[in-house]
Amino acid sequence: MTIYIELKLTASLKNALRESAAGYECIFEDELNSVEEKKAAVQQADIVFGNVKQVEWLNEAPRLKWIQFSSAGFGDFTKLKTSAVVTNMRDYFSQPCAETMVAGILSLYRGISEFALLKEKKEWVGHNIRNDLYLLNNRQVIVLGAGSIGQRIGKILSGFDCKVIFYSRNEKVSVINNPDELQIAVTGADIVIGALPGTPETAGLFTNEMIDAMRPNSIFCNVGRGNLLRDESHLIKALHNKHIAGAVLDVTAEEPLPPDHPLWSCPNTILTQHSGGGNLTELEGIVAMFLTNLRSLQSGRQLLNQVDPTKGY
Repeated sequence: MTIYIELKLTASLKNALRESAAGYECIFEDELNSVEEKKAAVQQADIVFGNVKQVEWLNEAPRLKWIQFSSAGFGDFTKLKTSAVVTNMRDYFSQPCAETMVAGILSLYRGISEFALLKEKKEWVGHNIRNDLYLLNNRQVIVLGAGSIGQRIGKILSGFDCKVIFYSRNEKVSVINNPDELQIAVTGADIVIGALPGTPETAGLFTNEMIDAMRPNSIFCNVGRGNLLRDESHLIKALHNKHIAGAVLDVTAEEPLPPDHPLWSCPNTILTQHSGGGNLTELEGIVAMFLTNLRSLQSGRQLLNQVDPTKGY
């Protein structure tokens, strides 16, 4: 039995994985010397741990019984056709993603991003900036997505007495259930936060008309998928024209952003470079989740966090 691991792990985590997966041959992607070796390892694997971007390799793996993604999102795997069980990290990244969004919002509201730039220039503005600072307290917030990340964002913002409403197809937890309702709702929002998975239904959901309907002092945030915006260039224009007050973007349409991308020069824009789910023990937790599911597989129990990549959830 072979486990192929497409995840850059420390030597100690590799050793822990080998010890815990006794009886399995562990093949690590970063220990292979060529693309051909990598392809052969994937196609001969019984278990794949990590996100192998070459979906056709997975589709051609006859022995494959289980794929454990190392991410919560799996929008790149809609063309995956396998009889193997597929699992993801589901809500593992919810807390760090939520904290990243709230930190970005507070950075804009309390001028932290501006103060960081002033520090580099050794420029003291002191009293003059005080009247430009906002409070997060009592803000009207729309969270797009009522999954684990969206719910965690809502929980944190409740501590600031924000009024949080959700956009979701699940009517039990949301107030806004369709794009027409969202178009109306954004006119009253101080903050709009995208926390949706990447599905055909969510791609391009947030239209130019919705951006145009936002308040001049409002903020757009996105920690879900970069294709949420129908037209990212329209957001860029809105930021430059001060039609909206700022943006906090963990995800973008193009990643990584090239050096000449206009988002780099957008005013009042915080780019967290798809790192929102990171934390000091990120890899340890991902490995622990894999080993929990491996024990379930060995004992015939149902694996946690099973997903259907063709549906996007």
